[in-house]
Amino acid sequence: MNSDESEMREAVRALAAALETMLNLIKADALPTTPEAQALMRKVMTYLDETSDQINDSARSGEILSVASALNRLVISAREQILDDAVAASPLPDHLDM
Repeated sequence: MNSDESEMREAVRALAAALETMLNLIKADALPTTPEAQALMRKVMTYLDETSDQINDSARSGEILSVASALNRLVISAREQILDDAVAASPLPDHLDM
């Protein structure tokens, strides 16, 4: 396997991870409920819209990898914010002694 093929595989893995995380959030009905989470999701969607042509038309795997990695980082940030918000909004357990 040559270097370009390795980079392309890594780019595809990064894109797949980002899209899988987004799909899992949708499946779990983990919707962004706070302004911070909503802003992060808007950022993800805007970035995906702005870079989709670059991903589709790029002949260089390095360009795709950088876009895919950035998208993956944005999606993970949004997921973490959504999870943090869900934990903060959940009621305290009624068995605090444990």
